[in-house]
Amino acid sequence: MTQDMAESVQKAAVAETVVRIFHALDDRDWGTIAALTTDPVDIDYPSKLGGAEKISTEDFVSGLRAFLPGFDSTQHLLAPTVVELETETQATVRFHARVTHVLTEVADVPIWVIGCHYTFGFEHQDDIWKLCSSRVEVLYEEGNRDLETVARRRAQPLQT
Repeated sequence: MTQDMAESVQKAAVAETVVRIFHALDDRDWGTIAALTTDPVDIDYPSKLGGAEKISTEDFVSGLRAFLPGFDSTQHLLAPTVVELETETQATVRFHARVTHVLTEVADVPIWVIGCHYTFGFEHQDDIWKLCSSRVEVLYEEGNRDLETVARRRAQPLQT
């Protein structure tokens, strides 16, 4: 296999891991998310959480579980990815996404949409690519942002 072919194979594997993570988010497949994430993972959602932090995979998944199950459904639509292989074991991926959150118990505006730009870092471990860092920049929001508060409240009983 030529160097270019090997690089293309690795880039495709990284891009597929991105898609697997977002399918797992929408499917509430916490085991897949944990399996595709390093421990710790570096998270930075400056527009939402106020700064970077390194957290355990367990805490990362717990944070998702405290939020996403409170929605009736979510859909992460991803734009094409740009994958840059930094080394044989490190990659950076950039892409845009449109994330729709639905909560039908809120009759007036049951949808909240976020348009964002993601920058993910990946490490090659145990023969797979794993998410090691996630940066999100919110570009715009549409609909009812208050759905987040309702979803967090609804998700609490699901935690036990």
